[in-house]
Amino acid sequence: MKIAIIGAGAMGSLFGGSLASVVDEVCLYSTNKAYVEAVNKNGLIMTQGDKKWVVKARATSDPAEIGEVDVAIIYVKYTGTRQAVQDALVSCITQNTMVVTLQNGIGNVDIIKEYVPEGQIVYGLSTLTSDVKAPGHIEMTTLSKVGTSMWPLNGVITPKLEKLVDLMNQVNLNADIAIDVNERIWRKLMVNACENTLCAILKVNVTDLMINTPASFTIAKQVIFEVADVARAKGMNISREEALNHVMKVTYAVPGHVPSMVFDILNKKKTEIGCINEAIANEGKKLGIPTPTVEIIARLIRAFEANYDRTIKHH
Repeated sequence: MKIAIIGAGAMGSLFGGSLASVVDEVCLYSTNKAYVEAVNKNGLIMTQGDKKWVVKARATSDPAEIGEVDVAIIYVKYTGTRQAVQDALVSCITQNTMVVTLQNGIGNVDIIKEYVPEGQIVYGLSTLTSDVKAPGHIEMTTLSKVGTSMWPLNGVITPKLEKLVDLMNQVNLNADIAIDVNERIWRKLMVNACENTLCAILKVNVTDLMINTPASFTIAKQVIFEVADVARAKGMNISREEALNHVMKVTYAVPGHVPSMVFDILNKKKTEIGCINEAIANEGKKLGIPTPTVEIIARLIRAFEANYDRTIKHH
């Protein structure tokens, strides 16, 4: 099986690097030239605590060099989804390619559907975590056995999807084919809507946000409750208490993890707020469910983005 990772950041590299040992070929596609050079020169360095391994994989920033693949895994940030799919169509996505999105938030599938037939699209999520340490070096930060869930958009499970799940399970990506994937996506949204955003605003890790600071935990809890209310209105069986327990369980599993939105803000980049808090608030409006805290946090992140070049300098 030939696999392309479209968007080889922290998570794309985790999947590409892990799968490299069990598939025929992995191509890591990234627009980050420093990453591509580092991987092609030194291999992809993967660490977890004091364990280290180096994966030989091909990296490119030229879409034409990817080549036709059996599976294309889209792992860019939401703001880059449209461009990534257009890039992948240049050489790697054909009518035989299964296109998988495990991206954060909601809204990516709608963009992919504009370019790829529904029968080729598989969507889902992963609760594994990974941080970029340097170009071509990632640190896997998940302690407990969390997983990856996928479901075909048209509901038809193909042998290719079953094969991909089997390969993922051979390399500890803990994958399953889950009919309740939407509920699982919303459970992850609860984590992202409070932790990614508030960690970015406060410039702290998830442990400090949720466990060590009562003031920020109180805000996070309100966000979780609002997201749970929207999920319940959408027909999912998630109570506020259950939602809070889920987020805390995830938090304890990734001590010290720094969500990627923190680095987006620090590096003055566009964030994924559009597919997380803004998308949740929009769903709430459609259903008549108020989400004031979710919305305020979305506006704060947008305000950060708008003022990147106007920040007061320290003397």
